[in-house]
Amino acid sequence: MKNYLIFTILLLSSSKLFSCGYSPYGEDIRYCLFNPSYFGYSHYKAFYYNADLFGFDYDVTFDNRKPFYEANEIDWYNYVNQKVSIEAISVFMNSATFTDVHPQSDNEFLKYLYKNKKTKALQYLTFAKKCEAINSLNVEGDVWERNKGIDTSKTNLFLNDLVKVTKAEADPYFKRKYAFLGIRLAYYTGNFAIIKDLFQNQFKNSTKDYLYYWSSFFYAFANENPDRMNDVVALLEHSPEKYYASYYYFKNEFNLAEALKFAKTKEDIANLYGYASIQKVDRNLNYLKEMYKNNPKSKLLSFLLLREINKIEDWVYTPYYTNYMPSVIETDNYWLGSEDNATTLTLRARSENDRLYAKEVLDFIQSISISNTTDATLWKASEIQLLFITRKYDECLSKINQFESNYKSEKIFEQIEKIKALCIISHQDFGKAIIKPEIEQIIQKHAKDYRFMFALGRELEFRGNLTDGVALLSLCETSYDYEFAYIADVEWRGNRLANSNYMEVFYNYFDYLDFVYDANSLQKVVDVVPSKNTTDFQKFLYRKLTEELNYLKDLLGTKYIREDQLNKALVTFRSIEPKYWIDNYNAWERGKYDENYAFDQNPFNKIKHTKSFIDTKESFIVNKLSVTEHLIKYLNLANNPATKDKDYYYFLIANCYYNMSDKGNSWMMRRYSSYENYRDATYYNQSYIDEREYRQNLKAKEFYTLAYKNAKTDKFKALCLRMIDFADTNSTSFFLLKQEFPMYYNDLSSCDNLNDYFKARR
Repeated sequence: MKNYLIFTILLLSSSKLFSCGYSPYGEDIRYCLFNPSYFGYSHYKAFYYNADLFGFDYDVTFDNRKPFYEANEIDWYNYVNQKVSIEAISVFMNSATFTDVHPQSDNEFLKYLYKNKKTKALQYLTFAKKCEAINSLNVEGDVWERNKGIDTSKTNLFLNDLVKVTKAEADPYFKRKYAFLGIRLAYYTGNFAIIKDLFQNQFKNSTKDYLYYWSSFFYAFANENPDRMNDVVALLEHSPEKYYASYYYFKNEFNLAEALKFAKTKEDIANLYGYASIQKVDRNLNYLKEMYKNNPKSKLLSFLLLREINKIEDWVYTPYYTNYMPSVIETDNYWLGSEDNATTLTLRARSENDRLYAKEVLDFIQSISISNTTDATLWKASEIQLLFITRKYDECLSKINQFESNYKSEKIFEQIEKIKALCIISHQDFGKAIIKPEIEQIIQKHAKDYRFMFALGRELEFRGNLTDGVALLSLCETSYDYEFAYIADVEWRGNRLANSNYMEVFYNYFDYLDFVYDANSLQKVVDVVPSKNTTDFQKFLYRKLTEELNYLKDLLGTKYIREDQLNKALVTFRSIEPKYWIDNYNAWERGKYDENYAFDQNPFNKIKHTKSFIDTKESFIVNKLSVTEHLIKYLNLANNPATKDKDYYYFLIANCYYNMSDKGNSWMMRRYSSYENYRDATYYNQSYIDEREYRQNLKAKEFYTLAYKNAKTDKFKALCLRMIDFADTNSTSFFLLKQEFPMYYNDLSSCDNLNDYFKARR
């Protein structure tokens, strides 16, 4: 049951679970351009900066630079004079049992030992594998969870034999190995006296190799001296295999101020500050300075610098690029309130404030001698990243050129290439930003890094180049799950207004253009796309927009409908090839849109949930183009002084506008998704310019009123008043009708007689 609980927690922590009302969070929104795995720190993976991990991830098998082998495997590799592959040694250490140690083994490592008569080694490995089996029993206990006690009598006998073998062994190499086995087994059996005895006799004054540090980890549980944290924190610097365990088992009792009292060396001080830094989610520069002052060669220091860069990326980039609060909130700098009340302005202010902190970290790096550190490549790369974050573009590009001369062949340079592209884009004035030829190859090379591509697109957008910016955003989309929701690597929000508590979440460029930009802006994009087919890079960059140009024109025409620019909408819709209208907005789902977007009723003659309303006089295939054509035609007729049936045309126009509202059958004339009941005044005046009209049927009421004023009979006037009331409240109270024509109230309270009253207009 415990394992099921762990599985459930991990499942719930997954960042790709979807449900109704899903909103991205945690790692879904965290921005990171400096991938830690590219820098060779997979052994510190448990302590990577991470937004929503339950516990720690301590799988160290993945590293983009080289595989990770334990010190024990490397030790045996050297023991056999590197004449056996380390992979074969690793397989034996991780998979074999004591019964596998025999002359007929297929393992390359064992074959070598038998062939070269390495008797002591074979004896030791047999003993070690038996010890592993006993340790496994002690660790796992009763797998059926019946709370049965473990019989330790045989374990204690084996431990006593192991102590005797250790003391009798004359070869110092194997004596220390046996001693470690004894210390580890004594820990699992709770025999702290043996731990103390073996450690003090075999390791206290020995060479501080991996066996020393592995043994000191178990010794820390038996050691009662107040300075024992010096040995614990040293593991984070010297023993990759014990990084996670040393933090996990001792973090709760660690107190930095208290531990510093017992530090004996400068390295102890540096290690203590490093240990305190590991899960510090707020600003950590002061601790980094203390570490550098006391031990600039610390490997942990270099990793913690990388971790600090990842924090700064989250604090600066996440709000700047996505309009989300950082995925992890700094406890010491939580000055802007919660996600719920953050506006775009406060998010930008937060980002700018953290850029100032980035400048402090940059100043620190530039004040020291990078050659004194253990990883000059990382420190120089971090300097470049911070130069970009602090907008020191000229200096950033200069450092990139130097870095390229020395480290172009290293995997890390892929990270620097991305910074270079971002820097070149950002180092341009508003209205003049373009994608320069020198970064085209970089963009194509890293096209699957959607966070990078999205950041480039946003930088262009922020500098007035919406067309190239949107083209980049369009390439950031992955797959779609029709059961749950979009699955993408980039999610972001539109700008939040000061008077709104609502920020739309976006997963693709189309919805973003739909919600945020006006028709004039989109017109510029649509006009440019056909010309972006000259070079190979343009074909690459604009392939998505080119494929979906008809959909963009559809969106543009829809925006003109929202802005009440019907003639421009008509021109736009007419520029779309006829096949598009056949494939989309139909009940057969041949295009992008499903049956929910089908025009199943004529908006001039039909009302939702009404069986008979107006007999159709003019039949046509209904789509956005035909509706716009007829709406303009009827408006021209209604507004023409020579037209005799003005009331008729005004009534048809009013029906169409009603049906283009959230209550109508043709809402897709204005929206790509629609939900009713958004009547809260705080929702109005948002990014959709026609939001009030869409929710309150203002134009429908306007044209029903004109139909009423031009009506020739009382019955038709009564119908017009009934529809004004209906459009206003979408209810059956019909106040205006009851007040002026009470005699018709009962007839018009239902939908059965509407057509009769319409026919009575003459």
